[in-house]
Amino acid sequence: MKTSIKIAFLVVALFSGPAILADVSRTELNNGNLVLEDIPDIPRSVVADLNRYQNVRSAGFLDWTPGGESIYISTRFGDVSQVHRVDHPGGARHQVTFFDEPMGSVQRQPGGTRLVFTMDAGGSEFSQIFLLEPGSASDAIMLTDGKSRNGSVVWDRAGKRIAYQSTRRNGSNNDIWMMDVDNPETAHIVMQSRDGTYWSASDFSPD
Repeated sequence: MKTSIKIAFLVVALFSGPAILADVSRTELNNGNLVLEDIPDIPRSVVADLNRYQNVRSAGFLDWTPGGESIYISTRFGDVSQVHRVDHPGGARHQVTFFDEPMGSVQRQPGGTRLVFTMDAGGSEFSQIFLLEPGSASDAIMLTDGKSRNGSVVWDRAGKRIAYQSTRRNGSNNDIWMMDVDNPETAHIVMQSRDGTYWSASDFSPD
């Protein structure tokens, strides 16, 4: 009797197995690297609802304008963050930069209107330092060599020179360099860092 029951269960399993498998919805994505079984399609309405939470813009304070009447902020209208000027609380944002890449740090020239900022290309993380006169028709000027990684920019009190971190010497060490922004050829090392160390300029001395 027990043997007959076992055989009956085996026959049912053999014939019902293919039928069960045939009812499974199977979808392969990414050239077969992702296999979905019995997972329903996601309604387009869910995607639209999620966009309200994923496409949230933020704004960060960068610096004051020379007279202190307005501020510079970093925010985005499109896909990348750019510099904007806001003239009063709750005021409209006036876009200052229009680049295809997001900008990194931004510092205004002491006693002047020019901005220095860092920006890489295509997410390479090899940021270059640029000089820009807001509101002018001139393009931003690249101050660094276009190959090394640069950052941690500090203006001197006169608004003529900058100190910054750069790997220009050998492509790896974070040395500290200095240059006159009106003459990038004056760039020179003021401190060579040892292997495996991280140095950056903090400020200029009063003199």
